[in-house]
Amino acid sequence: MNILDQNLSMREILSLFTKETTEIKSMDFEPLLSLYLKLREYEIRSETKESYKVHMSYVFSFFRNMNIYETKDLTQEAIDNFVKYSKFNNNKNITINKRMGVFVGILKYMSERNYITMPNVSYKNLKEQEAKITPVKLDDIQKIYDYLPNLKVSHQLILLLLIGTGIRRTELINIEVKNINFQAKSIYLTTTKSGKPRYIYFNKQIEELIIKQIENNNSKTNPFLFASGTTHIDKQSITSFLYKLKRDLNIDVLSSHKIRHFFATQLLRNGADIKTVKELLGHTKLEMTQRYIDFTNQEIKENNFKYNPLNNLKR
Repeated sequence: MNILDQNLSMREILSLFTKETTEIKSMDFEPLLSLYLKLREYEIRSETKESYKVHMSYVFSFFRNMNIYETKDLTQEAIDNFVKYSKFNNNKNITINKRMGVFVGILKYMSERNYITMPNVSYKNLKEQEAKITPVKLDDIQKIYDYLPNLKVSHQLILLLLIGTGIRRTELINIEVKNINFQAKSIYLTTTKSGKPRYIYFNKQIEELIIKQIENNNSKTNPFLFASGTTHIDKQSITSFLYKLKRDLNIDVLSSHKIRHFFATQLLRNGADIKTVKELLGHTKLEMTQRYIDFTNQEIKENNFKYNPLNNLKR
């Protein structure tokens, strides 16, 4: 067919004889990560940034060994090989999913903002085995509680806040005195894992320790409850303290997260509904809270007979 017989514009005619090319925008992986973290500087918590750096160091190192240094050279085969390599080195699926999820998420974020051309790659999460969380034993918590008088005020307060509120380490060290309401017996947490502020609540014993801790701080300029210099204590100091306590009291399982699990499990065993526990823990999804339901077979059996609908029927 003669193109002159068609009613085409000059632009359309020229397009038949020219090949349209698209510029491929590419970046080396390390600068890509640095720019990504800079762009999201106020959206991502500092510890999350550090976690990203650690996870991406494994990914980038693998790609370098395959002579892949920038985004334009990335292929689906490279992604698949990283997964195979990770499995061969006994990395858990949850770890592989985390690393690939972060990596692909960075690629998409940067391509959407036109810093790079999105490589033709994708990743489907591997099936994860549900993690089994072992809480601290009630007997060990009692042992810790009995030992409190031997500890300084700040350590007593840290332990009681962990046990009595299920607070996370980062949330605890970022408590500001101005957010403590003694009348309502509440603390407003502004630094949380989800980014959504929430309240936790304390009893008379914790209140007395909070007052002592504020007096011991003896600072009108440092805003934090657990003050250290011009800022707050480091979360690693809590880990070190718990490790020493675990060793001194001969406790098998002890960490801030496992105390958090104890708090949640005890609330549920004592009759709290799961939605209340979800809000107190600051979970975004109910499924996250359900992981803390850790009843024994004997407890399940007892609950069956205690709450069985047959109990409400009359003969």
